[in-house]
Amino acid sequence: MENINLNDWDEARYLELNAYFRVRIQVLVDSDPYIREMMEQEKSMQLKDLIDRLSDEDQQLWHEFLRLDSIKLHRDMKNHLEGKGTPYNPRDGFSGSVSDDDDEDMPPTW
Repeated sequence: MENINLNDWDEARYLELNAYFRVRIQVLVDSDPYIREMMEQEKSMQLKDLIDRLSDEDQQLWHEFLRLDSIKLHRDMKNHLEGKGTPYNPRDGFSGSVSDDDDEDMPPTW
């Protein structure tokens, strides 16, 4: 298992990549003939199917995003166990409600 350094957290980069992949994956779903065919045939599709269709550069960015997402998860769990940060709830995870006043100008992460 990979050793995770919580000090490598970069929230700005995480949010940038999150926003990028929200758009990039939607464009892929809307325009890639292979994916459109899978959807039309109602075949099961996994996130890996979409990521495999990205360019090599985007796949490298995806790995960077996953690394940051793993750090975020570990930080959120640590904060939760220590009674700090946004408490976990089954509906919203660690992110809290999308309608929180503090996050009005920030798009939700997935």
